[in-house]
Amino acid sequence: MKNILKKMKRIILAQTVKVSIVTSAAERKLEGETILITGGATGIGKAVARAATTQSAEVIIMGRREELLKKTCMELGNGHCRYFVCDVNCVENYVMLWKKLESIYHKRITAIVCNAGVYIHKSPLDFDNKDFEQCISTNLKAPLFMIQQFVKYCESSGNSGNIVVTASNRGLMGDYGPYGVSKAGIINYIQGMAREYVLKGIRINAVAPGMTASEINHVDVEGDLYTSSVRGKRILVPHEIAEVICFLLSKNSKCITGAVIPCDEGDSLR
Repeated sequence: MKNILKKMKRIILAQTVKVSIVTSAAERKLEGETILITGGATGIGKAVARAATTQSAEVIIMGRREELLKKTCMELGNGHCRYFVCDVNCVENYVMLWKKLESIYHKRITAIVCNAGVYIHKSPLDFDNKDFEQCISTNLKAPLFMIQQFVKYCESSGNSGNIVVTASNRGLMGDYGPYGVSKAGIINYIQGMAREYVLKGIRINAVAPGMTASEINHVDVEGDLYTSSVRGKRILVPHEIAEVICFLLSKNSKCITGAVIPCDEGDSLR
């Protein structure tokens, strides 16, 4: 009798979880999503904007340079990309950012891509305090506080949310400069936040690209992409990274949170 009562207790107290598996056509994978992309006027951010709008998302690209933002929106020319001028380093603006975007674009922000970043290449003993502050502020502090405020925005409205951070494979291996340190820091943060907020329906993931043809690396995507310095002997193109980010933004990846996906053809496997 005692064993029967124990068994009945386990059945009564057990929680029932039902999961629906999502599949979708590629061109509608992000339908219904409104995505804010920082650093969205160039490089990986621009490629994400292009891919996301192609997959039926509404996109807002954010950055400091209005003319460049406007040019990108015109270049995409599909009516689904708009822009917002804001310096990511002005973290005090993040508190009111979400409501401001809602009032301007009449859309709830459902996802963010923290992509803006700076890269400073110097030898190990040549970095100064200014270099350190710039890398840490843009690559770590800015996305950290943007994520913090976006999570508050999602919680206040009772909605789920999706966050993808552009980290770097330099954050997955030993590095001697503030760039790698900043990327390792943001990877640590998103993994901690992912675990903390999974039950609130908020997913947080990162991609860790290797060397990519972009403004930050001073590499022309239309030029020679050969390099002997990485395992795959070539520089990646932004569209490759964008496709992985769009997968993480979609409901097809709903079982993934806290992941850091290396996009570097195995270069970080040392």
